Amino acid sequence: MNTENTDWMTKYYAAWDAADVDAITDWFADDVVVEDVPSGHVARGKAEARAFVEGAIKLVPDATYEVVSGLVAGEYFAVEWVMHPAGLRGSSVGTLRDGKVATNRDYWNAAPAKE
Repeated sequence: MNTENTDWMTKYYAAWDAADVDAITDWFADDVVVEDVPSGHVARGKAEARAFVEGAIKLVPDATYEVVSGLVAGEYFAVEWVMHPAGLRGSSVGTLRDGKVATNRDYWNAAPAKE
């Protein structure tokens, strides 16, 4: 992973690995917009985003994320990841504002990653 300006990604996905809702949502701006594109779900604001995070953790409580690659260019970010143990491959793209995630769009493929 290109670590230039991506250190926050390591911490953010570590919070997901720990299923730490508070730590995850601490990364969100108050007016964050989180979109799970394949499912069509959109959460607007920190309260809705928190409910989305809680639901995701409840749905897959033992999920961990392998960050394959990531980049930050100004206010924009992109990260490719694999959710384990399911092997679900995906990516997240969005924007940052004042060190917080302002927008996040997740794209994923339910077909397991091939070794």
